[in-house]
Amino acid sequence: MKALDIPTDLLRTLVAVIDCQSYTRAAKVLGCSQPTVSLHMQRLQRHAEGKLMLRQRKPVELTPLGTQLAGYARQILALHGELAYLTGENAGSQTVRVGLPTDYATAALQSGLMALCRAHPELSLEYRCALSQSITLDFESGDLDIVVAIDQGNLPPHGSQTWTVQPLWVTGRSFKLSPERSVPLIAHPEGCEYRLRMTEVLDAADLAWHVIYESPFIQGLQDAVESGLGISALTLPTLTKRMKELRQNADFAPLRPIT
Repeated sequence: MKALDIPTDLLRTLVAVIDCQSYTRAAKVLGCSQPTVSLHMQRLQRHAEGKLMLRQRKPVELTPLGTQLAGYARQILALHGELAYLTGENAGSQTVRVGLPTDYATAALQSGLMALCRAHPELSLEYRCALSQSITLDFESGDLDIVVAIDQGNLPPHGSQTWTVQPLWVTGRSFKLSPERSVPLIAHPEGCEYRLRMTEVLDAADLAWHVIYESPFIQGLQDAVESGLGISALTLPTLTKRMKELRQNADFAPLRPIT
């Protein structure tokens, strides 16, 4: 996905098309013409560098990339609404503290937040990137105002919006796994839900594994995967052209989705 700013009106159009199951009905909800909706979807697909939905299907069916982007879109729009509230009726504080897990501090989400800053120049955002476990604790203690986090069962039911992402087994295009050796994993530190899902699948398959590279930063994991150092679990928006998805089999079974 291009590291470019994605306007929130394009994301709003995507969500409207999904919810309305029709370009025509989405146009009525958005108060624009159907050609405008089509244009927005074309622009969004150029940003995403891939097809988002299969238009010939009714009801509307999303591609895997479309499903991932829709989750980001809903969260960005939710953040937009919360920030508008904080800077509107509750404009006493102009600083909003946002917590992002390292896997979601990517161009897709950051571009939406940067667009919000330009739309509200009076707003000051402070970002904190860490594992979901850490930023959730910061949110509970009042040190963060808004968080995007993997739900580990301790998020408050009120004021929360959830979506699901599908982790994928990935490695570099030059990587070759030796059947005689343990599986080299590229992972975030202990406590990461992606790491947990990888190890539980390998343990269930009775495969030996070791962590060959560990980093709290998504960029570090991406670099290690691209170099062919080992195997990791990533989502579609964080994959690059220098990676490949591993074919699922008895050893590398599908990973549990993350909410």
